[in-house]
Amino acid sequence: MNYQILLESYASGEAISKDELSLLELELDSQLESIKFSRTQGCTEKAPKHICVVAQVCEGSSWITCLASILDKSNPLSLGKKSRGAKVIDALL
Repeated sequence: MNYQILLESYASGEAISKDELSLLELELDSQLESIKFSRTQGCTEKAPKHICVVAQVCEGSSWITCLASILDKSNPLSLGKKSRGAKVIDALL
């Protein structure tokens, strides 16, 4: 399933299942690897305002930033690990 569809569903109030979280984790990892080779990936395009709002990121943020934020909120990492959002920022810089 397309991660953008899952984020749209989440924005409309649907919960994300554990299986869907696992798929989103894999998608994020894949996108982070892709960014190393090309910045023209669809994940770096601006996400719609309603997705940014539900992800609690600035309007105009990229899809990958929204994905990382929603994963950080839905499935927090253990203390001491770098957040997914921070990994995305590092990859984009």
